[in-house]
Amino acid sequence: MMEYEYKVIDVADGAISSLLLGEGRIETNVLEAYINAMAAEGWRLVFMVKVMQRHLVVADRETLMITFERRVPEAEREARAARCIDDVIAAEGAAKKKGHTAAAGAVGLAVGSALLSAAAHHAIGSAAFDDSGSSFSDDESS
Repeated sequence: MMEYEYKVIDVADGAISSLLLGEGRIETNVLEAYINAMAAEGWRLVFMVKVMQRHLVVADRETLMITFERRVPEAEREARAARCIDDVIAAEGAAKKKGHTAAAGAVGLAVGSALLSAAAHHAIGSAAFDDSGSSFSDDESS
């Protein structure tokens, strides 16, 4: 039987300060609000760890992974235990979907960067060609 259930949440630093300033900070009041909200639903914090996660391909973000537990009411334990495998399958499916979305975004970013680089290179090359006097202008063709 399943006596306890667990929930893991992540609390990340501010994305804007991480990206623009190169440093992020998890605000204490935000962390406290998360913990109190979970406690109000009967969860208690049992473990917390800081991890660095890639964000927007170019920056790392400090994230706290927080694990909560709560006792499953005795009347619900058998039914809850029976749902565990379904919960695992659903979580894996959601993770795969999220991974595919992230991969598509990374490919889009790479393609966009390549196109922007090619356009910039072309513009620089065209400007250099025009400045060299080797190209014909309307004035020279008469």
